[in-house]
Amino acid sequence: MDLRSIMAERPALGTFLKIPRFEIVDLLALSGFDFAVCDYEHSQMSVREACDVVRAGRARGLPVLVRVPALDRGDINRLLEAGAVGIQLARGSGASAAELRKLVSYPPLGTRSVSLAQPAADYGIGTTLADHFERSNSSVLAVGQFETADYDDGIDAAMSALDVAFIGPVDLSVDLGTPGQPDSDPMRAATAAIEAAAAAHGVPMGIFAGSPEAAAEAAARGYRYIVAGSDLTMLATGARQYATILQPA
Repeated sequence: MDLRSIMAERPALGTFLKIPRFEIVDLLALSGFDFAVCDYEHSQMSVREACDVVRAGRARGLPVLVRVPALDRGDINRLLEAGAVGIQLARGSGASAAELRKLVSYPPLGTRSVSLAQPAADYGIGTTLADHFERSNSSVLAVGQFETADYDDGIDAAMSALDVAFIGPVDLSVDLGTPGQPDSDPMRAATAAIEAAAAAHGVPMGIFAGSPEAAAEAAARGYRYIVAGSDLTMLATGARQYATILQPA
């Protein structure tokens, strides 16, 4: 089942992947995650390593999106050709959402460069250009992160271009002047405005959840694309638990 279908039926659970290793992809897939977001924004990996993560996800049947810090046409095309099921753009609200849609879509919907000699098109074996265009344009996700104080600038146009409207609560709280306070009045107002705009356009909501409890709360509130923690936070939590148990009294 693809990620769109999962979100249509129930909340999809993912996590940020910051360690570009196939073992991490394997563990996330075997643990039951619905998807992973390869974090090309906040990690120490190259675009080649990000492509390797995407390919590992395809091999394991784990959909992998890639979070990018900026709209780089070359990087986005390479990641999608490696098999990324979507691109998640940091600070991707407003006018940048429309440009994201263009870069992840083939004509006539967008301006993505054309080639069949790449993994996502099965190297052109057994598929036509028209078939690949149709399959890609109907499946690749454009995810925009609302995480700045000007979140409402062009919000309706942004929603028209996005497949998922993702709230980045940490950056948003910082930009609103209430760092780390998700329940502050400015954060409540921003969240409500983004949710209302998404609902008006029929766009699923996504959010980062820093704990399993926060992920469950987001699901109960109707969010469909939930990114819970990261591989690093899971590793750190497990390491601390072991260290605490093994420390001498």
